Amino acid sequence: MDANNLAVAVTAWQEALGAEHVLTAGEPLAAYARNVSGLSRVIPAVLRPGSTAEVQQIVRIANQFLIPLHPISGGCNWGFGSRLPVQDGVVVVDLSRMNRIHEVNVASHYAVVEPGVTQGQLCDHLRAQRLPLVLNVTGTARGASLIGNALERGIGYFASRADSLAGLEVVLGNGALLRTGFGHMAGARTAYAYRPGIGPDLGGLLAQSNFGIVTSAGVDLMPQLDATMVVIAKIDREEKLGRFIHALADLRRREIIRTVFHVGNRGRTRIALGPLVYDQLARLDPALDPPARRQQAERMIDAAGFGPWSAVGGVMGTRGQLRDARREIRRALRGLARPLFITDRLVQAAKALSRPLAFLPWVRAQRIMLLAVEPLCGLALGVPTDECVKTVYWPVGAMPHSASDNPDLDYGGMLYCVPFLPPDGRVAQEAVELTRRVYARHGFEPFITLNLVDSRSLEGVINMAFDRRQPEQVAAAHAANDELTAEFIRRGYPPYRVGVQNMDLVVEPHDTFWQLVRDLKQVFDPHHIISPGRYNLV
Repeated sequence: MDANNLAVAVTAWQEALGAEHVLTAGEPLAAYARNVSGLSRVIPAVLRPGSTAEVQQIVRIANQFLIPLHPISGGCNWGFGSRLPVQDGVVVVDLSRMNRIHEVNVASHYAVVEPGVTQGQLCDHLRAQRLPLVLNVTGTARGASLIGNALERGIGYFASRADSLAGLEVVLGNGALLRTGFGHMAGARTAYAYRPGIGPDLGGLLAQSNFGIVTSAGVDLMPQLDATMVVIAKIDREEKLGRFIHALADLRRREIIRTVFHVGNRGRTRIALGPLVYDQLARLDPALDPPARRQQAERMIDAAGFGPWSAVGGVMGTRGQLRDARREIRRALRGLARPLFITDRLVQAAKALSRPLAFLPWVRAQRIMLLAVEPLCGLALGVPTDECVKTVYWPVGAMPHSASDNPDLDYGGMLYCVPFLPPDGRVAQEAVELTRRVYARHGFEPFITLNLVDSRSLEGVINMAFDRRQPEQVAAAHAANDELTAEFIRRGYPPYRVGVQNMDLVVEPHDTFWQLVRDLKQVFDPHHIISPGRYNLV
C-alpha cells in the first residue's frame, strides 16, 4: 500500500465521516488488532460509518486510492479471527454505529436491520414491544451482530442462519448499490418475505464472500408458540455416544424435535457451567477466596451428575405437542439417558420453593445449579446471554470483570475447528477420537460440542484453551487446530467456516469453483478493495 495514497485517503475519509470516526493511532486503533486467537495483523486505520451513504463514500475513496477495506459488524468473530482481516495493511470498516431496526413485521415474522444491530438489541426490542416473535439466537454474546453472524453462516439454537437473510442492501466493491431479491424492483412489497426474488439469487453470493459490504437486510424470526420446554439428557458412559447421536437424529428425522440439539462433552460442560456456579457462590459467600470458590464450583458440577456427554435443546409447540414429544423422547432414549424436561413455570416454582430452604446443604446446592443453568437453558428458548463468553476465561484461570467483557482484550486464547459431519453415531465417535489424539499430541484438552443441525448434518464445534501470554502455547494451539482441520478435510469432512489464518486450507487455486469465485470478484470488485483473500483467491 502506498503511504502517500493512504494519507490522502484518510484525509478524505475524515471529511466524509468526521475525524472522530476515523481512527489512525493510539489505543482505540490498537484494540482492533487484539484477538482471542493470538494472531497478529497490521491495521493502518479504522473507519466507523453511520449510514449506507457514508459506506458508499468510503468505498468510492478506497477505489480512488486503491486502499483495501475489511468490513466488520459487531467484531465478535471470536475463535475465527475476531475483527482481523486476512492480510496486513487492510483498513477495517466497523459498521457497529449502523444499528437501526427499520421494521419488524409480525405477520411475515421478519425484522429489517442494519449490520450493527445485535441479537441482544433485537431480543430486547421484541420484548419491549411485546411482539409474539422469537429470535434464533447463538451461544455467543448478546453483542454479536445478526447480519455478521448470518453472513458467516453461523448456526443458532433453532436452525442454521445461512438462509435467514433476505432483501440485502449491499455496497459492492465497485461502488454500486445492490438490492437483492425483489428489493431492486420499485414498489415491491415482498422483498423480505421471499429471498430469491426473480432471476438469479444474488443474495446467496454475499455469504462468506468479499464482493461487497452489506448495509441492511431482512432477518427471519419465528412466531412465538403456545408452549416451550428445554430438554437436558446425560449419558453415563462414553461408549453410549454413538447410540445417543443415532437416537437424537432419529427424533429429528421424525420431527419430534425441530431445533438444534447440542451434545457437549464433559470438558465443554465444565467450562460452560464453571464460571456460572462460581458467580452464584460469590453472591452467597463473598468472603470465600477465589481459589476455594473455584474448587467448590468444580466439585458441585461433578456432583451434579453430568456424564461424559450431555445434550440440551428446545422444544416448542402446543401443550399437546410437548406432551407427545416428552413421551417420544423418553422412549427414544430408554436405556441411554433419562431426559429432564424444564419449563419456565417449573424453574420459577423451583426457585420459589428452594429460597426459604436454602440453609439446607442439598437444597442450597440444587438452587445454585438451577440458577447457573438458567441462562443456558434460555438460549434454547431464544433468549441471548453474555454468560457463554466466560468459557474463554475459565480454562486458563481468569475471570472477566463483568459478563460483557470482550475476551479479545484479556489473555485467554481460543481457536475453533468446525467440521460438518453426517448425523451418524459411528462417524461422530471417530471424529471425537481423532480430535483427542491430535489435541493430546499438542498438549491440549478438547472442548467438543456436536450440534444436530437438522436431519442430515451434525456440526462439530471443537476448541481448546491457551494462554496468549505464552508464545509456545499460542504456536502449539495453532499447530493443533491446523492439523485437525486439515485431517478432517482429508477424511471428507471439511469445515463450514475457517479463521482468517486458514483460508489456504480451503481455497484451492486449481479448483474450478474458486476460479469462478475469483472471476466474480472481478465483476463485483475489480480493484479488489473488499477483504482481499477472504474466501477467495484474490
